[in-house]
Amino acid sequence: AAPAWCWAVLVVAVAAGQTLNLAMYSAIGNAGVYYGFKLGREVPWASGFPFNVGLRHPQYVGVVLTLYGGLLVLLCEELAKIYFPQLVLVWAFMYVAMSAMEQVGDNDKTS
Repeated sequence: AAPAWCWAVLVVAVAAGQTLNLAMYSAIGNAGVYYGFKLGREVPWASGFPFNVGLRHPQYVGVVLTLYGGLLVLLCEELAKIYFPQLVLVWAFMYVAMSAMEQVGDNDKTS
């Protein structure tokens, strides 16, 4: 069984991560979250939460917080023996990489 502090961090990280994710859906809707603007869908411009907390990609941060919250508990449990934490790290890295690629694409458009 994982120690209580692992579960506490899990709850805080998942709550923060899912708050960011839900706020994204609320702010820009499904079309915005799933790149509908690239398919000609109208996506509202949003400047409130979660875009006003200093995060370039709040949805990606939310997903990574959720993954890392679960990872911490898994590191404390038996699943660490079957390489599940490594899978979560790779999955989270893909979000970080995609965020970096989008940043480069955004910079190209503004220059």
